[in-house]
This record gives sequence, structure tokens and C-alpha cells, in this order.
Amino acid sequence: MKKLTFIFMAMAVITLAACGNKTNGNSGNEAPKDSDYMLDGPGSVYEPTVEEAGQYAIETVQRLYEAVSEAYSSEDWQTKSNELDKKFCSQDWLATVKAVIEKDNKNPDEMGFFDADYWVMGQDFDTQNLHASDFYLEKILMEDKPWEAAVTLKLHNYGEIPVRVNLIYEGGEWKVDDLTDIRYDLDWKQSMKEYLAE
Repeated sequence: MKKLTFIFMAMAVITLAACGNKTNGNSGNEAPKDSDYMLDGPGSVYEPTVEEAGQYAIETVQRLYEAVSEAYSSEDWQTKSNELDKKFCSQDWLATVKAVIEKDNKNPDEMGFFDADYWVMGQDFDTQNLHASDFYLEKILMEDKPWEAAVTLKLHNYGEIPVRVNLIYEGGEWKVDDLTDIRYDLDWKQSMKEYLAE
């Protein structure tokens, strides 16, 4: 009887030790980084299908343009415009915009690069009816990292403006990496890079 009790106790100790190793993450199966996978945002360990990632890209751009509409209908639209950049844009886009502003600040007597606004695709904006519609996933590439996607839309700002939003997957989220005014084939990031190279 003592021998049987000892065996049960030994089995219980081994079982508890094994459970402890799993809860402490010592099982040998490390979870992927959140920059590799997503499901409803950062921190997920689920690798989405192309369809799921594409839908998430569209939803990101929809949220962005809801925020654009809200920001530009407020009196404090300039501050809110900067907040859009911080929340929705890639590190490379932010660095490029910063470099352009720094170059402009060195020549305050000259007209700067930003004589129009890339969020509204113009100098003026319709505070009452600025919005976007007809969101369409134009492409998605998930073979290499960072993942890339492009979403097209119609921006309603005193007329319909076709816009392409290029995204990269960065830090567990889709981030805006470039914007193109399709009417004039105006690629904002390329134009900024060319301006900086002058």
C-alpha cells in the first residue's frame, strides 16, 4: 500500500512539474512575434489568410478616412492632421515627411513642398461633406516581409478624387506608406524623395 501511494505521489509531482514548464513558456515552442502575425490587431499569434489580411487592410483605410473626415471638420484640423500621421503612417513615411519639413524650414522665404494636403488631395477641403467611399483591395503581397497592400477609394472633396493608399504591415498593423492622387498620377512619397534629392 505504501508503495502504491508513493507511485501516485510521484506521478502527481511529475504532472505538476510538466504543467509548470508549459505555463512558464519552457515547452520549446516559442510564439511568433506580433510583427509576423495578426488577428484584429497587434499581439496576435494567428497567421491570417490572404483574404483576412486583405479585409483588415480595407478596414484600416476605412478607419483612416473616417478619422480624416472627423479631423478636417474640426477647428483644430492642423493638430488632428498631425495625429493622423502618427497613428496611421509607417516609420518611413513619417521620416520622409519630417525631412521635407526640415528642408522647408531652412528656406523660410521660399514656397515649401506642402502647398497641398495629402489627406484631402488639395489646398482646400469641404468641412461639411469630406468623406471616402468605394474602398477596393487592389493588391496584397504576403510572400515577403513586410507584407504590402494597396487599397483604392474615392475621396469626396468638392468632387470625386480617386486615391490609392499603399500599406505595409509594420508593428502588428497595416500602416500607410504612400498615397497617390490617381487623377494626376501624383505619388506623394516619390515626389517627396525627389524634392529631398534636389
